[in-house]
Amino acid sequence: MQRFEEALSECRDALVADGHSDWVAAYEREYEGHGYDAAALLIAKEDLHDMLRRQQPDLWNLANAYLLAGMRDQTFDVLFRAAKVHDPGLLQIRVDPDFDAIRDDARYAKLINEIGFPSQ
Repeated sequence: MQRFEEALSECRDALVADGHSDWVAAYEREYEGHGYDAAALLIAKEDLHDMLRRQQPDLWNLANAYLLAGMRDQTFDVLFRAAKVHDPGLLQIRVDPDFDAIRDDARYAKLINEIGFPSQ
């Protein structure tokens, strides 16, 4: 839609609403210098860093954070940990579009099997 200024404003507002006003300047610099994907990656890494400081982060959210930060191996490590404890977030793994990026990995099929979902 080419509405870049509006998108930047909405993302800025969302960061502030989520309590991350200190991330706004870096987000804007990254967005203007390298585009949306780079800015989204920056925020994903900041969110991951923030989450890892918690004593016991939610496994589903942690897997999402690793995935969005581009850390595929860590994503699978957390997803398999989540499967062992029957994390309810895993119920949405087959439909959550964030996980489209790992569906082609052989570990994804193994995870689906371990969760107990039908393979098809």
